[in-house]
Amino acid sequence: MHVFHLSPRGRDSAPGTVNRPWATLAGARDNLRKLRAAGKVTGEATVSVHAGRYAQTETVVFDQADSHTRFTAAPGAKPVFDGGEKLTGWKVGRRNGRTEWTLDLPDVVAGKRYFRSLFVNGRRAPRARLPKFSPDAEGTKNVFHIGEILEPEKVGLGDGRDTFKPKPGDVSPAWTSLPEAEFVLLHYWIEERLPKPALNPRTGWLTFARRSAFVLYEAYVNNAGGRDLARYYIDNLFEALTEPGEWYLSRETGRLYYLPRPGETPENTAIFAPRLHTFVRAGGKIFAETGDRLDVHGTLHLRGLEFSGLTFRHADWYSPLTEAHILGHFLLEGNDAPIGGSPQAAIAVPGAINFRGARDCAVTDCTIEHVGLYGLEFGPGCRECSAVGNVFEDIGAGGIRAGGADIDGFAERRTGNLRITDNHIHHIGRIFHQGIGVLLSHAADCDVSHNHIHHTCYTGISTGWTWGFRDTISCNNRIEHNHIHHIGAGILSDMGGIYTLGIQPGTVLRGNHLHDIRSHDYGGWGVYLDEGSSYILVEHNLVHDTKDAPFNIHYGHENIVRHNIFARGKNALCSVSRIEPGHFSASFFNNILIGPSAALYKGGYKGNIASGALVANANCIWFPDGAPAPSLNPETHLKEGNPHKISFAAWRKAGHDQLSIIANPKLTEGRKTWRLASNSPALKLGFVPYDWSHCGVRPKARRK
Repeated sequence: MHVFHLSPRGRDSAPGTVNRPWATLAGARDNLRKLRAAGKVTGEATVSVHAGRYAQTETVVFDQADSHTRFTAAPGAKPVFDGGEKLTGWKVGRRNGRTEWTLDLPDVVAGKRYFRSLFVNGRRAPRARLPKFSPDAEGTKNVFHIGEILEPEKVGLGDGRDTFKPKPGDVSPAWTSLPEAEFVLLHYWIEERLPKPALNPRTGWLTFARRSAFVLYEAYVNNAGGRDLARYYIDNLFEALTEPGEWYLSRETGRLYYLPRPGETPENTAIFAPRLHTFVRAGGKIFAETGDRLDVHGTLHLRGLEFSGLTFRHADWYSPLTEAHILGHFLLEGNDAPIGGSPQAAIAVPGAINFRGARDCAVTDCTIEHVGLYGLEFGPGCRECSAVGNVFEDIGAGGIRAGGADIDGFAERRTGNLRITDNHIHHIGRIFHQGIGVLLSHAADCDVSHNHIHHTCYTGISTGWTWGFRDTISCNNRIEHNHIHHIGAGILSDMGGIYTLGIQPGTVLRGNHLHDIRSHDYGGWGVYLDEGSSYILVEHNLVHDTKDAPFNIHYGHENIVRHNIFARGKNALCSVSRIEPGHFSASFFNNILIGPSAALYKGGYKGNIASGALVANANCIWFPDGAPAPSLNPETHLKEGNPHKISFAAWRKAGHDQLSIIANPKLTEGRKTWRLASNSPALKLGFVPYDWSHCGVRPKARRK
């Protein structure tokens, strides 16, 4: 194996030896290409990356010529590839009674530069906004509500608009910076960014350069039978620059403003502005994508490119055109205005480290922090790739996303056989609030295990991207031993700890620990099997303290749900949103269900929960404060004539839980796991205990 060296003190014209190292990631790539072309390097090559900060000003692109190359931290080194520029030369002044720092950036005035992120002393600084929304449980309360919409009778999900009227006093015609602001809508399960607002001062109506994908309601019908209008906050508004820690950059004048926090001075404060969105774009050439004359199955793969022990820090975000990523989506029909956001899971947002057409590539023991997009992406045509032992922190969208062609797509663009394990993913969704911890869209045969995911604004792990009962690429995915908690923060609805979508034979959700999951309106489930989820095994999961049920099925076929503990779901312990005649959604047996909860089992918007959607039996049910809560049909008892409340006796009379018992399961709750006493009545029913203390990231020596 050939070994070369990289150091911030090196030169790209050097030979790459330990005493005369190369200086940049791009320089190492170019030098290795030359050495390989000259026949001086064959086979694998390792670049030992020495300690220090590597200033990175542009995306580094790798292709199939860079195969079998490993960039790894030198022993004991913690090298940082920094996409940010440290800003100096601040002027200190006063404005509106507050200390204010300013810095003039001529390149912004000249149109050569603009950035949407600023990082101050290791933290993401919020752009000036109104109200003072932040993506956490407390800050999500700071929002406006739309005052009026056009054609309120149109309630179809895809009836989005580029116009609405704010409530009186929420938006001022005196704001000169309003055209540079972005209105961020929060509704259903997405956020949407509507740029270039224009306020008609005579009518009070706002119009935008993009339209919303979804109708401008908060969600579906509320408890009173009406519909609430969506929430929003205004981002990047100069007139809202009022609180310490906030900043604003004027395109017109090129002036950057920052209001320091207590104790900050220009001398003790490191402020970085990003210069790129993407650190690495790596991939081969796939037929019909590049213009190269390739055989239909002659993909030129990038093979064996690995990054190990490196830190990638400071990158910006932008608002991708969703249409370019989900062509033909039904929501885009009938309107020629671009939409303001992804229809789910920030699907249009790429990764700051991006692979496609890759084989046997890996990102291992790296740190990706303070970035604006997804952290890492394995895109179309990626197979046998891995992300192991990484840390993703302060991420604009989600942590890791993976997926390729669907069942109708070109086979060479299909993605699968990925290993995504032992990653710590936290404080994500800072910009694109619908970003997911680990997202598998169209992907098969993947191992997503032993990850620790917390403090998100939306779902923890998601697999599948086909709605309904149509065949799908997604199958044989293993979601095991993950610790997922403090999910949602009450920002969006229709979300969960683990989410599945569509038919997924062979997919297993096993041994995961999920807790503290909170949506805004509806949802906030633990394990959530959404539209068409079928043939999935859900076993040995510990799910507790959720806003909605710890386990929920929208609708599906023949799932198996066994040996789980579902506890303290506020609205129910198990629910089915759409009960369909002619088949059952799940076999639900040998589970432990623990209250308190408003309902034992709960139906949704269609059908009667007692009609047979669940084949429930041999479960141990316990409500510490008394008898089990009734099962409920809260939405269909009026419109379909179903019983509103179903007592446990009536539930049994309908044929359910004939072998189940109401008994204390004798559980001891611990921080890492819950344990059953040896004389637990649940054991007599056949419940198989499990040790959840192994959930989450393993020590490096224990990784398989």
